[in-house]
Amino acid sequence: MNYVIRSFSDSETVAQALAQLLTERLSAGGRAVLAGGTSALRAYELFGWADILWSRVQLIVSDERCVEPSSPDRNEKAILQALGHSKFTFHRFTAELGPEAAAAQMEAVVQELVPFDVVVLGLGEDAHTASLFPDRDLNFETLVAPVFDAPKPPPKRVTLTPKALSQTQLLVYIATSAGKRQALQKVMRGEDVPPNHIPASEVWILCDEAACGEPA
Repeated sequence: MNYVIRSFSDSETVAQALAQLLTERLSAGGRAVLAGGTSALRAYELFGWADILWSRVQLIVSDERCVEPSSPDRNEKAILQALGHSKFTFHRFTAELGPEAAAAQMEAVVQELVPFDVVVLGLGEDAHTASLFPDRDLNFETLVAPVFDAPKPPPKRVTLTPKALSQTQLLVYIATSAGKRQALQKVMRGEDVPPNHIPASEVWILCDEAACGEPA
């Protein structure tokens, strides 16, 4: 898989770059998948101020934890708070129903959203992305899948699958901090880790110096 790598001096400039990219790609509206994570959330804070056609923007999270909607552990809660307004359409995961019920209910929703214009994903220190973890079967036939045994709490989740995430014009990974360097190297070497199961026509990696080397 071919990756376009953009390296920046620190996580703040990575966030600025992602905010600018989202603004450019969604200026006239569009459909996007957003992941959580500190750098991504900072980018959404900046992106929330963009002068774009927000009424034509549709957003959905990459994955969600099966906890109550009011829980601070919900990705959607943090993302909506970062964006700071609700001028767009947000398709929330009904994760509180449990992994199987939520996945079944969201399948039709995601079917209507694909293909996406932009997908933003994080990268874990173990090279997981969304709630797709290494050493698991990732050959899903569905667009949404239940997760029962995530190696980090909470174990029950619901996630978009590679079949959904690969249907996008642009896939962007965010990797910041030295803790992500080893995972990023695995991705770049083409090892059998989840990001290498998500082919897309255009794949970018936005990283800071600590994660992937000297700034561009």
